[in-house]
Amino acid sequence: MGPAFERGMAAMARKQRGAIAPLAAVAPAPQRPLTEQMFLEGVERHRTDRVGAAEALYRAVLALQPAHAQAAYNLGLLLQAQRRLGESVAAYRHAVAAWPDYAEAYCNMGVALADERKFDEAMVVYQQAIALRPDFAMAYCNMGVALKETGRLDEAVAAYHRAIALQPDYDAAFANLAAVLLEQGKPGPSILASQRALTIRPDGTLALFNLATGLKTLCRLDEAAAAYRQAIALKPDFVEANFSLAQTLLLQGNLAEGWPSYEWRWRLPDYAWLTNIHGPINQPRWHGEDLAGRTLLIYSEQGLGDAIQYVRYIPRVVAAGGRVILAVHPPLRKLFAQLPDVTLVNLDTVPLPPFDLHCPLLSLPLVFGTTLETVPAPVPYLRAEPEAVARWRDRIGGEGKRVGIVWAGNPTQTGDRFRSPRLAAVLRLFQTPGIRFVALQVGPGRQDLATQPLPPNVLDLGPEITDMADTAAIMAGLDLVISSCTAPLHLAGALGVPVWGMIPASPHFTWGLGTSESVWYPTLRLYRQAVVGQDWSDVTARMVADLAGLVSAGAGD
Repeated sequence: MGPAFERGMAAMARKQRGAIAPLAAVAPAPQRPLTEQMFLEGVERHRTDRVGAAEALYRAVLALQPAHAQAAYNLGLLLQAQRRLGESVAAYRHAVAAWPDYAEAYCNMGVALADERKFDEAMVVYQQAIALRPDFAMAYCNMGVALKETGRLDEAVAAYHRAIALQPDYDAAFANLAAVLLEQGKPGPSILASQRALTIRPDGTLALFNLATGLKTLCRLDEAAAAYRQAIALKPDFVEANFSLAQTLLLQGNLAEGWPSYEWRWRLPDYAWLTNIHGPINQPRWHGEDLAGRTLLIYSEQGLGDAIQYVRYIPRVVAAGGRVILAVHPPLRKLFAQLPDVTLVNLDTVPLPPFDLHCPLLSLPLVFGTTLETVPAPVPYLRAEPEAVARWRDRIGGEGKRVGIVWAGNPTQTGDRFRSPRLAAVLRLFQTPGIRFVALQVGPGRQDLATQPLPPNVLDLGPEITDMADTAAIMAGLDLVISSCTAPLHLAGALGVPVWGMIPASPHFTWGLGTSESVWYPTLRLYRQAVVGQDWSDVTARMVADLAGLVSAGAGD
């Protein structure tokens, strides 16, 4: 099943590949032995992209002279460029076995291991390269990449600073440093690092990407879009830049350009899950044409909240005629069962039922030409089962206003620590008298309860919730839901329940900028964080004041 994707700051730096030490060559000399002549011919073919011939020559050299470290090293480079990573690592191991002091071979071996996501092994060989050459700036830079990928961000920053100290004009180290600073929630310093990289290399696409993402994080959207466009002009197939530009355009409200650009997501490696489960989809895409006599497959593709947000389009799809199959995340199956004239299947059903056309759920706004003025927002477009609503209402009981609360989303989602306030940040809300709070938190966010028990006026229903249909039935009996930027926020909005959203300073494009209202959910009020980071005190202070007003208004009923 597909993972959850970008929210808020997640468009920052994606996995950066380490730098690779260059091709080894031997200077020509008269009457060179046969193996050296073969090696030089291999180098020449390698340089001119005749890689098949180059590989054959390198292997021939090694067959005749197994201790030829440079032939093994160049073979590793060639295989690495072809993404034959296991063979590449073996070739580099051959090189260092023949020449134990071959620091460049250790460095490149580390990159190949990192590309296989064997980061711990990569760091070991980077350390070997550094031990051989303490001034090896590239090895420090690549070490920073591996440290970043394992979440050791402070150590990654230190590694990049060491690389820069050794090589002050090392643009890649500055660019990668910018990526880590973004993940640490430091967009200002990240922008400075990207700008320094660009003074060294003005056409650095990675630095431009990270500069744009830092600017986007600070909601300097015109500048961010310009930097993304500059990176794309230099590298038109830069998938991450095209996708991030799409999110920037959508956040700006430029849906006409944003929705088509958003289709770049299907070229991201993270979206390979669909073909991993079902194989290539050979049926044509649906673009809104009449469906009479044909079957259309619509499939969820991102998080639960995204599915809840965009399922509003399904009645319009059904109205186009034909038969509609909707493949969804299993936790949504019962909730979506109410959709008329739709056949529901689990997203990971293999094989899928036969279909003639297909369309991703999040491509439906493009199909229907959605603008800010035409967002379909009649609520409720999802409903809870009345019997379940009554059962949960009795379970909650108590007096006063009933307020549900969710404090965290999926921690595997990039940037989650900046969009999820966590329990400690919302504890102040529970001090409001006259409110019966109901914890709706499920999943890893419940780990917060290990160190911070809930006060007596909070009823914890998290362990009793089995799916989104349960959550919907609980919400339908509440006066208000308060949620971080995660699936329950969308669910409350889809149900038409009054809901307050805790929105990070660098928001997902759904929430737009500068307003407390949402074009997607009429009953939603947005409480926007003032500054990027993990300080939510400004949001909770405003909520505390408004909760007191809610209680006062209820007392006058």
